[in-house]
Amino acid sequence: MYMIRVRLETPGGRPAAEPVDAAAVRDGLERALRGPARLDHVRIRTAAGAVDGVAFVSAPGLLAAEAELRAACAELARPQGPLAGWLLRHCEADPWLALGLHEQPTPR
Repeated sequence: MYMIRVRLETPGGRPAAEPVDAAAVRDGLERALRGPARLDHVRIRTAAGAVDGVAFVSAPGLLAAEAELRAACAELARPQGPLAGWLLRHCEADPWLALGLHEQPTPR
């Protein structure tokens, strides 16, 4: 399982015409993931002109997980998608976490 950060924005960062439903984004990502990749968990935060998320994706490898999630985000932003016209600004694993270089708590 791979933790991948995602950010979608409206063009120019302008506020969206309608509020974004985090549940609709989550459902759209689950439906759009293909092949052996699957969404295990996702946390979505919405703002007026942006959607930020952290997705935990099961896939054969990190690059496959990123590619499949990127494709799922493209489905959300297609002309008939729930985020039609939005731009994918970020869809990558955090390198510190992916490489296991994050700080571990110091035992007391």
